[in-house]
Amino acid sequence: MPFHYRTISWSMVLSDIRNSGPTKAEFIAAIQAENDAKREAGSAKVGMDRGLVTGSTFNVPTIMSYAIGEARKYRQNDQALTWGAALSRALRWAWGCAAAARRLVVPAGTPVAPMPAVLRRGVLARAWAIFRASYAYPQVPFLSIGRDCFTWALKRAWAEARETVRLAGLGVEALKAADAIEPRVRVGLPTSYSERADEVAARHNAARLRSVAMAQATA
Repeated sequence: MPFHYRTISWSMVLSDIRNSGPTKAEFIAAIQAENDAKREAGSAKVGMDRGLVTGSTFNVPTIMSYAIGEARKYRQNDQALTWGAALSRALRWAWGCAAAARRLVVPAGTPVAPMPAVLRRGVLARAWAIFRASYAYPQVPFLSIGRDCFTWALKRAWAEARETVRLAGLGVEALKAADAIEPRVRVGLPTSYSERADEVAARHNAARLRSVAMAQATA
């Protein structure tokens, strides 16, 4: 009985294996997804181990303490790094870890008011602006002011961002109507009328938030 021999082309076999597997783009995307998952898990572990969240609530004092410690490490490793830059980097890292830890607690399906990325990115810059205006930083050194004051500024910046989201949800027409009836700073006030500086500042800030919200509503 004759035997029939088949020659195997290993180049064809390897080519078939390559063609049946993932493409280069799919492979890179899979590696990226795996790295992102590892980073997320590592950040969440730091957030849980450091107590950056309590239940589903951010532990702001602990986040600030952790960020201060990380900022000191950054400056030890890079003497040219300013304290403001080191603290900004450390705050981003600390809040990222806290957010990752909170995602383990809060279900993904829990409804959360969406925060536009442009507002989220501007919170830290706004916090520094509030901090500088309120405490004469950097003329007064950060250590002389204290991290509690920056925590207050950061909370206020987040509150402004949330208020901007709420105002944007009212719609452009409602914001235009509110802006039209808002009293402006009066010129030539009689001596019997006085207005406190904090009231003027609050009114100007409210007008600024409406302007930002109107831009978000039309975007």
